[in-house]
Amino acid sequence: MLGDVKYVTDEKGKRQEVILPFQLWKDVTDELEALREKHQILTGLQQSCRDVKKQKRVRLESNR
Repeated sequence: MLGDVKYVTDEKGKRQEVILPFQLWKDVTDELEALREKHQILTGLQQSCRDVKKQKRVRLESNR
């Protein structure tokens, strides 16, 4: 399917635009959305871990 990709170039031959078959475009955008969702989940988990570490540190300091 990648053979169906077409490029629009400028007068120097530098690629300026890409023309993709619709299904390939849909597959790429679906994958991108899935990766964005995973990134959002992982970022949330990272923040949660930071919050837990901070709470533990505060608790340890208050017990001194």
